[in-house]
Amino acid sequence: DCEFTYDNWKEAVRTGRTFVTYGPLMEFSVEGQPMGSRIQLSAGGGTLNVEWKLATVTIPLSKAELVVNGETREVVSLAEDTCEIEGSFTVRMDKSGWIGLRVRGGYPDKWECIAAHSSPVMIAVEGRPCFAAADAITILEQIEGAITFIDTIATRADAKTYKAARMHLISAHRELHNRMHQVGMYHDHSSATQHEHPPHR
Repeated sequence: DCEFTYDNWKEAVRTGRTFVTYGPLMEFSVEGQPMGSRIQLSAGGGTLNVEWKLATVTIPLSKAELVVNGETREVVSLAEDTCEIEGSFTVRMDKSGWIGLRVRGGYPDKWECIAAHSSPVMIAVEGRPCFAAADAITILEQIEGAITFIDTIATRADAKTYKAARMHLISAHRELHNRMHQVGMYHDHSSATQHEHPPHR
């Protein structure tokens, strides 16, 4: 807890002590460490304590969900007329990944929506790097799509900006591609990344 100032807000955003919300407020921690933290575990992994507090004066809340590596691990139903609520989960982590909290809510005459979601707490298990194959391929394909877009139909403000944007995309693609090969993942290459230099138009 610290004074709310612009500098403290910037530092909180930089370190990932954040959450997104349609209105509900959230506190979320793993082993007492706030959102954006990194926790190191030994090679055997461990069981972690997750604590959370929620408050809302707008959208009624219906569920709190423990999210581990993008998958819902546990769900707690919440009383819709409760303005403030707190709870906890325990979670076993045998490999590296991330833990977050997702909160659902809605009005009786409308569909349930995601009302808030925490930034993650990253868990590093010694000897078990955090790397999801399906996510890596999806992100690599999105980078390739962005390269194709700026090479073909995107409006170019000027050559310098275009070259800088393309360089950042190629760099990100190369770094992720190399990490995939380091863990034995191979894939088909798109035409967007077959050459180092952009096509002439």
